[in-house]
Amino acid sequence: MTSIKKTLDTIFAKISVRHKWQLIFLLELFEVIFSIQGRVNFSNLARYSKYNECTFRRNFKKFFDWVGINLQIMELAGFRFSNSNPVIAAIDCSFISKAGKKTWGLDHFFSGAANRTLRGLEISLLSLIDVCSKKAWALDVVQTPPQLLAREGEASQYSRINFYIEQILDLLPQLKQVTYFVADGFYAKIKFFLAILGVKKHLITKLRSDANLRYFFKGKPPKNKRGRKKQYDGKVNWKKLDLRKWVSIGLDYKYPHIKIYALVLNSPYFKLNLKVVLLINTRNNRYALLACTDLNLCARTIVEYYQLRFQIEFLFRDAKQFTGLTHCQARDEQALDFHFNMSLTAINIAQLHMMNDHTNKSMNSLVRKAYNTRFANWLFSKLGPEAKLYLNDPQLNTVLGYGCLNRT
Repeated sequence: MTSIKKTLDTIFAKISVRHKWQLIFLLELFEVIFSIQGRVNFSNLARYSKYNECTFRRNFKKFFDWVGINLQIMELAGFRFSNSNPVIAAIDCSFISKAGKKTWGLDHFFSGAANRTLRGLEISLLSLIDVCSKKAWALDVVQTPPQLLAREGEASQYSRINFYIEQILDLLPQLKQVTYFVADGFYAKIKFFLAILGVKKHLITKLRSDANLRYFFKGKPPKNKRGRKKQYDGKVNWKKLDLRKWVSIGLDYKYPHIKIYALVLNSPYFKLNLKVVLLINTRNNRYALLACTDLNLCARTIVEYYQLRFQIEFLFRDAKQFTGLTHCQARDEQALDFHFNMSLTAINIAQLHMMNDHTNKSMNSLVRKAYNTRFANWLFSKLGPEAKLYLNDPQLNTVLGYGCLNRT
């Protein structure tokens, strides 16, 4: 069994930190995160750590290169950019509940769990997804500022969409080898399409079920008719859809009850030509529309990439359940930013650890073993110099696996 401390030592040995004290603090912080019981806040971290609460509060206000450490973790996990191992980027937001009146960033944001707008905080996560392993890795987390226009707004107005675009543009140097960005239907906005195309990338997203799209005219122009040639062949009628005009791709490999159709259509609203993929559920006759700005991309690849977008939701889920994404006690902007990035980076560390230690079958098993290991070390440290902790001893491994699934 590999301890979480060994994984942390491997990661931080390859990271350049300006001050040694920050390296020592971060090693202690991430080790404690996985080995405490209860909430991941300043008070509870101090209960299980050698540092007091003021030390955690003070260090949470200091800058740290989270993008750098996340890229290093991915490299140690074998994450590579290559033609044989395609990588896509996914962006999504998550609502963070927060009480009080003085916390920076408080505003009304949409909560998917409540299916309505609530008062609280919001974070935007940009992640990289390995298409081959189908695993998502957190790259950068930013908090959405308050009092921004929730709708797209005019071109001259700065809205939340502009803020999400800035997050991507700031990380372009690290995303040179990423071609496709995947986002849900909320990001199907004119500004977002133009921003992604402006940096020579492509966007895969979901359209409204009543999207305004029109066919291209493919017939022969009438003879002896003057004027501009006919370009479009009418609007797509979704209530009486003529599937004869669409190209049938077949059934989805992952969900055989879904039929796939594809066609290049024009969007008057976005003023773009889009590769539209029509997914029809044969069980209930409902349909969904996916769109891609790359007109030459295979329809099945578009479907596969959009299905992989859901991997980002597992990062949010695990961060909220195991690394305290919603537990921050701070109210100022710097400490909140540190906490949110720390929580998602901890999930990256956990994924790397589970890749190297196959005895951990889940996040639940990992945190239980981390707690048991830290508690056992603490006991032996208090029992005197004669007590030894041999991590390779089979009987001790059985004890440290107490409460875990498939414990040995």
